[in-house]
Amino acid sequence: MTAQPVLKTDLVQTQLVKPCLVSSELDIELNKDLSKELKKSTQSKFSKAAAHYNTHANVQKHAASDLFKLIKPDFNKNKLCVDLGAGPLVNTHTLQSMFSSVVAIDLSLNMLQSSDLTTAKLCADMDNLPLQANSVDVIYSNFAVQWSANFSALMQSLYSILKPGGQAYISTVVEGSLNEIKTAFAALDSNSHINTFNSELYINQSVQNAGFTINSAQKRIYTDEYTTPFKAITSIKAIGATTQNHTNTRQGLLTKSALQKVCSAYPLINNKACVSYHVVLLSLQKH
Repeated sequence: MTAQPVLKTDLVQTQLVKPCLVSSELDIELNKDLSKELKKSTQSKFSKAAAHYNTHANVQKHAASDLFKLIKPDFNKNKLCVDLGAGPLVNTHTLQSMFSSVVAIDLSLNMLQSSDLTTAKLCADMDNLPLQANSVDVIYSNFAVQWSANFSALMQSLYSILKPGGQAYISTVVEGSLNEIKTAFAALDSNSHINTFNSELYINQSVQNAGFTINSAQKRIYTDEYTTPFKAITSIKAIGATTQNHTNTRQGLLTKSALQKVCSAYPLINNKACVSYHVVLLSLQKH
């Protein structure tokens, strides 16, 4: 019998959690590969995007649908599932129909609070998850783990958290994504204006090094179309995905003339401004 969620106040923020899952080691420092300032910036931007995330997260919805297809239909429902990077809980309801208990975890408290769905909620950093080893049956994570400060270390952590035989279903953005935006900004300067994403090879190596068996690894390219380059550029801000995870970043807001230059350089396809995401879908198992 799974313990009922209880209110805890000794975590990052006030949340509902499963007490059997929570580790006593809650004071771990933020990963050294990513500064506290950047982590706070990521949290802030996703929090600001909470109100209109569902309206703009079209690509994320397609990826989630494909990721759900990797879950075996005859899977034992008497399982505890973690929705990692749950955001405004857009996938949590579907997970509840598949598993008897679901815990939604996100770095942004605003994202978690934007949904009135009844489920356990935990506001926590995926790079410092306060979960005990061998405590979770299934991990589902859609369009989230690319924001980890250290993907390899995260995979080791998830492997530890899962019970023997546990499953992980993960989609992550990889190298090659947002190339249209990168091309447009190259007309302005040599600074980076988008995030640096891991390669598909590094993703596969990291999950294998963590000990996972890869049951399935699929590469997909999802594309959103916009009527203007400006709408395409602002689309990533609308979902909170504008935090650069590197140091070679242009500081400050764009001037009107600079923005016009970027928009003029945006590559169009059939008079449409596209934003493409290269995504790897993973079905993993712990032995």
